[in-house]
Amino acid sequence: MIAIDVIISQFSTEEQQEFVKYLNYKNKRHDTKNVQLFQLLLANYPAKEIPKKLYGKDNKTAYHGLRKRLWSSLVDFMATQSLTHEVSDELEITKRILVARNLLLQKQFKTAYKILDKAEKKARDILHFSLLNEVYHTQIQYAHKTSYAPPLEVLIEKCTANQQDFLQEEKLNMAYAVIQENLQKVVYKGEVISFQTLIQETYERFGISKEIGLSYKSLYQLAQIINSVAAVNKTYFAVEPFILENYKDISNRLKQTDKHLFYHIKVLYLIANIFFRKKEFAQSLYYLDFMRAAMEQQKQRYYKDSLLPYQCLLALNYNYSGNSEKAITLLEEVIDFKKYDLEATLDVHLSLIVFYFQQGEFKKAQKIFSKFYHTDKWYEEKTGVEWVIKKNLIELLLHIELGNISYVDSRFMSFQRKYYPFFKKSGENRVITFLKFVKDYYHAPENVTSVEFKTAVENSFEWKVRVEEDIFVMSFYAWLKAKMSKAPLYQTTLDLVKNV
Repeated sequence: MIAIDVIISQFSTEEQQEFVKYLNYKNKRHDTKNVQLFQLLLANYPAKEIPKKLYGKDNKTAYHGLRKRLWSSLVDFMATQSLTHEVSDELEITKRILVARNLLLQKQFKTAYKILDKAEKKARDILHFSLLNEVYHTQIQYAHKTSYAPPLEVLIEKCTANQQDFLQEEKLNMAYAVIQENLQKVVYKGEVISFQTLIQETYERFGISKEIGLSYKSLYQLAQIINSVAAVNKTYFAVEPFILENYKDISNRLKQTDKHLFYHIKVLYLIANIFFRKKEFAQSLYYLDFMRAAMEQQKQRYYKDSLLPYQCLLALNYNYSGNSEKAITLLEEVIDFKKYDLEATLDVHLSLIVFYFQQGEFKKAQKIFSKFYHTDKWYEEKTGVEWVIKKNLIELLLHIELGNISYVDSRFMSFQRKYYPFFKKSGENRVITFLKFVKDYYHAPENVTSVEFKTAVENSFEWKVRVEEDIFVMSFYAWLKAKMSKAPLYQTTLDLVKNV
């Protein structure tokens, strides 16, 4: 059965009201129950009880027929909305081309070419290469008949360049799909592959040039690839110049950003995330402000889809800038939101667990952990192996703090058996070293403040420069350092983030 309730739960208040108006307009009878069904679904009314609520008895046949008609109306409504919001520019350009062609048949060359010039400008503003091709095709077709047409060689040059741009965009789209498919093996299955080789071979396969005139969509696709590599290799410091330089170039070239709003919001998030991972919190917040402003555009069309990632990254910035109270408040506001993107929801849960843990609120952290009732394999399929590793690490530390040592031993053995091979293959030996000291601590906590223990720890870790070191690696190490120095965990974390 199609999950109508999930789809309509993503509607804004205004869209809900518009859909009700749409249904009432379509209804030719006063006893139609589609509006009532819509409102019941929106209110999360128990599905099994809906037929009786609507008909006074369990009339499933009538209910399924009504539900099917509601789905049909929903499809029509969403299509109408999409035409209004998404393709108005394309429709306008297409109409201009059609009118111009009609005028050309009537030999109204001056007016026709003026219209085509405006169509070209608008299509170029939104980087719509296929419509640009239609404009140039029409201009070239009639160029020999009138002096009002631009020089033929200029038109041919423009058309050829546009065809290359169109082909480049298609190549990028295919390359993005191939690389992402392979990256799933790393993110979700824990396999180790050579990213540089993968990207190089894929680019060579599709003949992609490094000199690309990007759009927000193609930049987002490239940034996603680069971001995935950086997430595994912990090299966020190296990718920022490329993404930021191209973002500024696109912003300068594209006068109209509404058309690209969906990808614009995603690019802004990626940039803000890169600055956060580099510990440049002011810059991250700067781009989050832009992201929030973009989320408010087009009557908040993409607001709901973007809210959890935005709120979570905003909270992370505040937490590691020293404002833990605000960070916790931000995530507590959205922790119970339902029917949002699962991966974003899990990120919110895990981040709030970390915030509580850093403040010594272990019972609160454990309460959220109780909601993680699926297996690690299930979470790996939904969020990737890196998220599961973080979850398991913080869980181990949490139960050490709660004194559940027998549970820790059991989870430790399971974690070691499952993930140590992955750490060794991926060169993440620091995790293995860290866990060795964690095990030493919870078996003999009295030794953690000894000179011998501190010396062993200091000699076992090689730290990168501050901008290159992974902020989450530092967060876990801060727990061990706080134990050795008998200092508050949160302040120790802030000191490490600031000074390493």
